[in-house]
Amino acid sequence: MNIRRIPIALRLFLTVLFTTLVITTVSLGVLHLNMQRNFTRYVADVEMQKLDYVIENLAAVYSVYNDWGNAIQAQILQMEGVAAPDDYDRLSRWWLRRQYDIALQQRYFQDQTLANVAPSLMDTESDRAKIDEEELRILAANLPSQFQPFEGLRFPLSSNQNLFRTDRKNSNTQATQPESGKKQFIQMPDRLGLSSRLSLYDAQRRFVVGESSEEQVSYRPIVVNEQIVGYLGLKPVLDQDDALSINFFSNQKRYLFLVYGLSILTSLIAALLLATYFKKPIQRLLNGTRALTQGNYQYQVKVNRNDELGDLSNELNALAVILDQHETSRRQWVADTSHELKTPLAVLQAQIEAMQDGIRKPTPEHFASMLAQVTSLKKLTQDLAALAQADAQQLQIYTSSVNPWDVVQQELINFHPKFEQAQLTVTAEGEDADIQLDLDRFKQIIANLLSNSIRYTESGGQVHIHTEQTEKEWSLYVDDSPFGLTDEQLARIGERFYRVDDSRTRATGGTGLGLALSCKITQALGGSLSFDHSPLGGLRCKLTFPKQMKS
Repeated sequence: MNIRRIPIALRLFLTVLFTTLVITTVSLGVLHLNMQRNFTRYVADVEMQKLDYVIENLAAVYSVYNDWGNAIQAQILQMEGVAAPDDYDRLSRWWLRRQYDIALQQRYFQDQTLANVAPSLMDTESDRAKIDEEELRILAANLPSQFQPFEGLRFPLSSNQNLFRTDRKNSNTQATQPESGKKQFIQMPDRLGLSSRLSLYDAQRRFVVGESSEEQVSYRPIVVNEQIVGYLGLKPVLDQDDALSINFFSNQKRYLFLVYGLSILTSLIAALLLATYFKKPIQRLLNGTRALTQGNYQYQVKVNRNDELGDLSNELNALAVILDQHETSRRQWVADTSHELKTPLAVLQAQIEAMQDGIRKPTPEHFASMLAQVTSLKKLTQDLAALAQADAQQLQIYTSSVNPWDVVQQELINFHPKFEQAQLTVTAEGEDADIQLDLDRFKQIIANLLSNSIRYTESGGQVHIHTEQTEKEWSLYVDDSPFGLTDEQLARIGERFYRVDDSRTRATGGTGLGLALSCKITQALGGSLSFDHSPLGGLRCKLTFPKQMKS
């Protein structure tokens, strides 16, 4: 079953677009929902700011009676006489409406007094600031009686018996005119309909009188002597189902849909640009990997970015260089191996053919020469096999506690005849140590280092061997005198089949594998082998192993 392949650029595009859609949808939905829930509360809070005079009037009433029930009942009795039980609820709501009208009228007459009367008595702003409430009352008293502000209830209550008497015979008729000399009550227009939505609550926010509501109500505290004695509540005027709310929320929805559309369009463009931005370098990296799989190790990916894709392209280019180097090394390895095998085989073939043709006689000397070529071939194949095992990490290692300086001294004794034959002076000084090593492999390393010194040191030269050690490491130095090496030659020491002087090495029987094999064995034993210029003028080989830690 073939599964449809979705490119990564398309996945990135869809992911960014879908994420933006979800975030935008949820955000605008929550915004619209909160707006519907909190808008009416906000409008009511704004309207509450217009009820300061009502709150002041209610605070004055409470300061007289010290109880809302007593205040309402006493004032209803004062205005209506003995109220019937079934009329009490209506009269109590009417009482709260009257408090609103009284407060609004007082505010109106105070504003008119300041606008029409007070300016004629004040010359400067400082004079206006000095007018207090008592002076305003005195100024208002000079107005015509029909425009006198209604000051609310006066105490004792007996002085207000006929102030708000209504004609019970005809409840639809307006209130009777007050007696001569009484202040006329002028009902102020309530354009916002605030009075019909007012409610009164006690200090514990228990409903007292007014318009009760199951909906959320806005509250303003009523304070007397710096203590909250009650709350004035205002029922929200807007409903989500009325025409005004529907019209308002319809407009808001249009704006939200416009924002939603612009957000989707912006996210679409951003997702497309982002997908394109990532698609191009990914495609270049893909082309680079395809080139490497086809054997083109010189291919370089050009991605100029300062992010993970740029790092990946740099690593891919570095991998291409390494693979090219390995391929070059492999080809050189094959060529050098065939060349090394071809030389002794050609010599053996020539000697055997000469004997067959009767040109050379089968003497012991000729057989010894042929044996030398066979020995060279055997050593070469053994070194090649050891290197192959080391590359495959299959080199067999058997470690034990070894004193490396004893091994070095024993190898110096074994190489003594060769040093004398090469006319080299050898000096050695070192210290004992306890190291976990493979004894045979370590001997092989020391033999390769000593053989290299004999092969590349001029006759009459010298070889100096010494050790250094710390608490954690033991190091062996093998220094020899010229032939010296250049920096380029020194950098290639340890490569397979590399010879500083090819003709000289062949004359001494070197294959160019000894130091390379020594490096591999040292790494397998957990140590390191490095090369540098020797103070004696030749080559310095530094062999380092970690010491066995005492528990």
